[in-house]
Amino acid sequence: MVIRYSDGSYVEGVIHRLDGATVRAAVAGLDDVVEYTLMQDKWITEMGLVVTFEFPTEKGKDLFQVMPRKIGQHEAGCAAGGDCVLRRAPGSCPARVN
Repeated sequence: MVIRYSDGSYVEGVIHRLDGATVRAAVAGLDDVVEYTLMQDKWITEMGLVVTFEFPTEKGKDLFQVMPRKIGQHEAGCAAGGDCVLRRAPGSCPARVN
């Protein structure tokens, strides 16, 4: 994913853990994971900066393999089961999460 800061800068990262309104991500160039928290409909860094997450895809390349998971007769809303905070974020679309 691309983690974009409000000043226009960005870094590449991978979601390490999603727990409620908290995302921990491994970020390129850093040894430790970085934590982001959803507050008042915005993702905030540990230092209080606003970020957005982008999940770029290229036509013709399978960067993500998405397979629906079913629990009983109901389809899960998120890989961890239940509702997904990333999908629920306002202003989100398939490629970008605010």
